[in-house]
Formats: sequence, C-alpha cells, structure tokens
Amino acid sequence: MTPGEGRDTPDASAGDGAGSGDDEEYEELYPDGDGLAPLGMDGVTIGDLDPGPLVTGAFVGLAGLLFLVQPVVPFVELGPLRLRPVALSALALAVGLWVGTVVYLARGKRLVGGAHAVGAVGWSGIVLGTATGNGAVLLGAVVLLVVGMLALAVESRRYA
Repeated sequence: MTPGEGRDTPDASAGDGAGSGDDEEYEELYPDGDGLAPLGMDGVTIGDLDPGPLVTGAFVGLAGLLFLVQPVVPFVELGPLRLRPVALSALALAVGLWVGTVVYLARGKRLVGGAHAVGAVGWSGIVLGTATGNGAVLLGAVVLLVVGMLALAVESRRYA
C-alpha cells in the first residue's frame, strides 16, 4: 500500500488545498480578488495612495502620539527650548489641520476644507495663547472651536 491509499478521506489532495472546497468559500467572500485585500483594493500600490491626506493624517497621528507620551516623557529638548510633549502635540495638530485645509480647499471640497480651517485656526490660537500666556487668545480659540463644531454639525445635517 502506498502512502495515501486506503485512507478514509473525502479528498486525497486536501493537504495542498486543491479541491478542498476552500477556494470556493473564499471566492464567495472575495469575488473580485485573492482574499488578501478588501474588495476593490487588489493591485493598489503605495504609489496609488494620495499624499495630501496621508501627510495630514501623519501630523494628526504624531499629535496623538505626543499627547500619549506626556506622562512618560516630561520634556523634549529642541535646541535651547525644553517643551512638554503635550505642547508639541497641539502644535503638530495645528500643522496637520493647516495642511488639511490647503489640501481639501485646493480640491474644491469646501465643507471638509472649512472644517479643517476652523480647527487649524482654533488649535493655532490654543498654541499661541498658551505659549504667550495670553488668556484672551486662548479663550477666543476655544470659543472659535466650539462655535465651529456647532456650525459644522448644522451644516453637515444638509448632507445626511
């Protein structure tokens, strides 16, 4: 008797995946692809990605990371300056929002660009007000952010 003969298996080639029924199952789940990427994403390369939103997202991600390391890293030294990571976090967020403003307004996406612009001005005001110790600038920035969020919520209802 040779290996594989006389076994009570429904398919002697099940070990290599051929004819085991798995292909049909995956074909139902991923009819347009190989099952390695979400539908519509097969063949997408890094060159296909849009750099504008990626740069915006990278700054926002950096802001989040700096915010999270605040309890562990008390100060970051940049030349003669000793800055708290949370301050750098607000600055990175403001820069990311400014980049998003330019990217989306240049594409004609007024609502998204406007939302980024309100956030950019507000967070820049928070950075400036905190850095200079100017309470009026800080309060104005917070009010701008709150009013901007409310206006965005009202405006977005038109699209719902």
